[in-house]
Amino acid sequence: MEALVLKAPGRLELQRVPVPRPDRGEVLVRVEAALTCGTDLKAYLRGHPQIPMPGLFGHEYSGVVAAVGDDATFTVGQEVMGVHSAPCQECDWCARDQENLCEKIMATKVLGSYAEYLLVPAHIARLNLFEKPESLSFERAAMLEPLACVAQAIELMRPRADSRVLIIGPGAIGLMFAAVLAYLRQESGGRGQGSVTVAGRNPARLQLAERLGATTRLLAKMVPDPVYDLVIECTGREEIWERSIDFVRRGGKAVLFGGCPAGTRASFDTRRLHYDQIDVISPFHFGTRAVRTARHWLLDPKFEVDLLLSGERRLADAREVFEDLSEGRGIKYVFRPGRF
Repeated sequence: MEALVLKAPGRLELQRVPVPRPDRGEVLVRVEAALTCGTDLKAYLRGHPQIPMPGLFGHEYSGVVAAVGDDATFTVGQEVMGVHSAPCQECDWCARDQENLCEKIMATKVLGSYAEYLLVPAHIARLNLFEKPESLSFERAAMLEPLACVAQAIELMRPRADSRVLIIGPGAIGLMFAAVLAYLRQESGGRGQGSVTVAGRNPARLQLAERLGATTRLLAKMVPDPVYDLVIECTGREEIWERSIDFVRRGGKAVLFGGCPAGTRASFDTRRLHYDQIDVISPFHFGTRAVRTARHWLLDPKFEVDLLLSGERRLADAREVFEDLSEGRGIKYVFRPGRF
C-alpha cells in the first residue's frame, strides 16, 4: 500500500509498505478520509515528541473495515470512525478519572492514517472505534479526534450560558471551540448574554469564525482588557500564553490549550493570578467520555463544523499541503488515500 512517511522535519516521502494483518481483536480499516491537523503540522515543521521519525504519519481518520482479527467486534464492510488512542483503564490516572493522562495512552497510540490502510489495535478498537452512520460523511466523521480534544477542554472549563469567551488563534482548534460554543448555546435555547470572540491575524480564518457566529478582533490591535470569563489560547506560542492572562477577568479562567515546544517557559503576573484568583487550565488529549461527547456533536446535523474542511488533496502533494497550512492557507485538508 501507499503510505506517507515523515522522515525528518520538512521531509515527507510517499512509500510502498506492507498492508498490516490484524491479530486478535484488531481491526484493519481502509482509510476513506484522513485529515490534516495542527499537531501534524508541528511535527512537519519542527518535530514532535509524540510522533517518531522516521515513521508513518497522520492520526485523524474514518473508513471501512477491510479485515478483522479473532474476537474483534466489527465486521468487514462496516463504515467506522475512531480516534488513535485509548486509555488502559487500569493505572492510577484512569482510576482517578484522568484517562487523558493514562500512563500508556501515548505509548500505545496508532499513527499512519495517511495511508491506504490503518491497523487499529485491539484496545483502541474496543474503546474508541465506532460504527459510522451512513448519513455522516467520511470527512466529517474524521473530525472525531480533534473534537475529542475540544470536548476534554470544555469539560474542564464548564462554560456557562452567560460566559464571555475569548479564543486566541483562529486555526482548526480555535475554530472548533467557536463551533462547539455556538452549538452549546443553541442547545441551551440561547439563554444568557454570553458571547464568543475570536482574535487572530489571518483575515480569511477570522471570516470563518464570523460564519460560525463569533465576533472577531485583530490580535495586534487588542490592548489588555480583563473582561473575559474564559480565555482560550490556541496558538502554542509562549508570548501568547503570557498575554492571555491580560484578558481574563477576576475569578476567570485561562485555558492554555496550544502546546509550546519542549523546554519553553512562560511568565505570568503573580499578583493577578493570586489576588484576582485566576484559574489556569492546560487541557491535554482526551478520555473516553470526551470521545463520546465529540461523537454526539458530530452526529447532530445542527452542529456546524464542516466549514473547516478546505478541500481534498493528494498524498503525493502532502509537502505542498503542509507548506500551505504553515502559511495560513486553509484549515483542514482531506486526504483520500488510494482514491486519486
